[in-house]
Amino acid sequence: MVSIREVAKKAGVSVGSVSRYLNGQRLKKENMDHIQLAIESLGYRQNIIAKGLKNNHSFAIGLLMNNLSSRFSMDIVSSIEDILEKHGYGVIISGFNDNKDRVSAKLSYLRERSVDGLILFEVGEDWPGMDGLADAGIPVVSLQTPNKLVNVDSMIGNDRISVKTVLSRMVTQGNKKIGVIVAPQRDYSARERLLGVYDSQREYPEVEFVVYQGDYSRLSGYCGANELISDGVDALFVCNYNMSLGTMEFFSKSGLRIDTDIAFGHFDYLDQLNQLNDQRLVIQQPATIMGQVCAERLLSRINGTAENIGATYIFENQIMGFGKTSIEVTPTIIK
Repeated sequence: MVSIREVAKKAGVSVGSVSRYLNGQRLKKENMDHIQLAIESLGYRQNIIAKGLKNNHSFAIGLLMNNLSSRFSMDIVSSIEDILEKHGYGVIISGFNDNKDRVSAKLSYLRERSVDGLILFEVGEDWPGMDGLADAGIPVVSLQTPNKLVNVDSMIGNDRISVKTVLSRMVTQGNKKIGVIVAPQRDYSARERLLGVYDSQREYPEVEFVVYQGDYSRLSGYCGANELISDGVDALFVCNYNMSLGTMEFFSKSGLRIDTDIAFGHFDYLDQLNQLNDQRLVIQQPATIMGQVCAERLLSRINGTAENIGATYIFENQIMGFGKTSIEVTPTIIK
């Protein structure tokens, strides 16, 4: 990577002049022209956020994620930005839009902007470009997907345990045929939730579990509910918020009443879950807390105060319908 010193030598000016130019200060026109010509000829890439050049910090954090289409992702990103902005950092967001083959190029894009740290949101550890993060020279945090690279901290929810807990409650309520609408098995969270279903099948062999795979859309939730209810299930659990909306739409149009006609549980992002007026079993992920802890961990690593690099943080989901009104704030940390 070309340095400011090389640019200064090529332009025939001082390093201080190059620094002032990159910070937007006015110089003699001749010097400005020489510096710009040197930048272009050497292929120098300046920081998008040109602050902190003296201590080699860009005060920018790269965030690689699929997209911002879900409430969960929006809540996490908002929480991350709140913490980082208070410490003078900006966030550069780059999305790969369901195409993991774009991840390597996206990582290069962020690293070329000299980000001080990286956050990977639902990015698989075996995807293209990931092997270079072990010696990236900047701290990396992986959200919603465990990553075993030595330079990467991981932060995940206990989705598998949460799903099994809810299904166990449905069994103890006397339900004998439980339908489950799952998401496509492309990401870690979806796979963990399905594993929670399999755990329940093994523990309760006397209960029939019927699995329907949706596609994250409300329509698939509606169609899944229609098929499973027609198949005679007496309880229904949905592993995704958006699909649960379609399921509840089917209940409404069919005249089915939650509790009275069908036991029902799902993942949700409601702000006031304790105000539910029925006995749904609802799993809520601690998005805001996860974002806060992620940002604080990254800052501590940038500042050199972090311990146990490469740790895994496991966050407990909140489950409503169990008389539980608070959420575990401090995650379990596994080295």
